[in-house]
Amino acid sequence: MLQVWALDGIREITPGDDLVGVILGALAQPLQDGDIVVVTSKIVSKAEGRIIRADDREDAITRETVRLVASRTSPTGHVTRIVENPLGIVSAAAGVDASNTPEGTVLLLPEDPDASARALAAG
Repeated sequence: MLQVWALDGIREITPGDDLVGVILGALAQPLQDGDIVVVTSKIVSKAEGRIIRADDREDAITRETVRLVASRTSPTGHVTRIVENPLGIVSAAAGVDASNTPEGTVLLLPEDPDASARALAAG
């Protein structure tokens, strides 16, 4: 049987937060063998301080791009770019996220997602 649920009570994550502690503190019951915990790259990036000043999100996307894979311009002139970032990840906008970040900032993907995942799993 598969059960899926979101953890309640996780506050806004800020640079330097102990994600393992935050996650364990939000668990209603202890983890058991075979449990899988899914953590978004967004909160990992926030905890790792990957928030940068960027008045122009498009400039931040350009700085995080090593290769343009595809782009499309909408009738309103908005350009959507699918790019490869320095990690080799191909995604929209190089994973640069301006949602739920302080005004004038953007969030970049974790520098080493595999190391971040290993640290969370070890915790």
